[in-house]
Amino acid sequence: MMRKRLLAVVLCVAMLASLTACSSSGESEKPDTSNNADPSSSEITVMMVNDWIDESTGKGAEFVKTVKQFEENNPGVKITLQGASQQDIKENFQTAALAGGGADVVMMDNSGHAIDMAAMGLLYSLSKITTAEELESQYQPGPLNSGKFEGKYYSIPWYMDSCGLYYNADRLKELNLEVPTTWDELLNAVKVAKEAGYGGITTYQSAYAFYSFFYQNECPVIDTSGETPEVVIDSEAGKEAWNYICELIENDGLVESFKEATTWDKVYESFANGEATFLLGGDWCSSGVEGINPDLNYGIAPMVKEKTQATVLGGWTWNINVNCKNPELAYQLIQYLNSEDSDPILAVEGKISARKDFDYDKALEGKDKLKVFTEEFPYTKARPAVINEKSVDEMITNAILEADYNHIDPDTALQSLSDKINENIQSNYK
Repeated sequence: MMRKRLLAVVLCVAMLASLTACSSSGESEKPDTSNNADPSSSEITVMMVNDWIDESTGKGAEFVKTVKQFEENNPGVKITLQGASQQDIKENFQTAALAGGGADVVMMDNSGHAIDMAAMGLLYSLSKITTAEELESQYQPGPLNSGKFEGKYYSIPWYMDSCGLYYNADRLKELNLEVPTTWDELLNAVKVAKEAGYGGITTYQSAYAFYSFFYQNECPVIDTSGETPEVVIDSEAGKEAWNYICELIENDGLVESFKEATTWDKVYESFANGEATFLLGGDWCSSGVEGINPDLNYGIAPMVKEKTQATVLGGWTWNINVNCKNPELAYQLIQYLNSEDSDPILAVEGKISARKDFDYDKALEGKDKLKVFTEEFPYTKARPAVINEKSVDEMITNAILEADYNHIDPDTALQSLSDKINENIQSNYK
């Protein structure tokens, strides 16, 4: 077990310096959870993104209703809901947990958040409650693996999504193009659109959608199968994927507004208003696009493929605080929120549970466009499960922006990117 990693130490020291007293030896104290279990405790606090507990919204009303039903089913149990913004929920939980407190259950993005919290010793290992085999029988592998750290699961998937290929149907018809299914077809479509005076692809300014191209070429970017993660973005398969991304950029494949797409609203606007012919994004983009231009004739297809079919995972997970007094009750609540009895919560916005037995057809009734995402789930892959994945995401994003702005040599850019990610891994896994 590798417990002394630079990231965890730096964050712990920084947080605890302002939140807790230091021990007599001068070293920062970690939460003492060895004897905190209290099976008789009947109170569970849940931290959620604000709109999930706002009863003025459809999904908030349904979520609160479901929580109250759990309380009725379990007399004496009290569930308290806490809200936080999507941007702040991880930091808010981390700050409180480092001080020995915090919500018993926290909702977190599956983009590496649980890995960071598990590395800092802030999450309760599910191996103390259930078995890996039981979890693997219940949940899709992509979202389940997003919370796997040092061979143990720390997160329970809630709902999942994947990156799909949105396309302007009228424009493809105008340009006599079929919906792209391969790398070559997408590159050709971008070139044809450019010649006709149209923009190519829009997506969020992050590594999110671009991970898909590496996965489609059977490159995991970072191999996490061993004891220490190994950077493989500069492997032969990685080079091919990177060169393809650079070729898209060289052919003006990314629309101009990508350079400002630091919010999804910018992405929706670019596609809905006709700047972009394609949009790379998840199921949530549909309502965003239709909210801007309800008359747009668009479709959604699976992401293009190369050596294999693959796309990147998105979604949210449930996590139990290591400071939780009754982790068994917390787990019971999570299982209820993930059960068929709670599917109406997700149905409000057409969200898809990560359960293997989830009824996709029922959930997406009347939302035919979104059914394509369920086709992708068997080959949907999580972002690399490494400490501080956010920094890796930023490094890849910056490399893409450099290629877009400065048109630097792809080989030089990839070598620099590989070196930076290696430094990141080495500093976090000492």
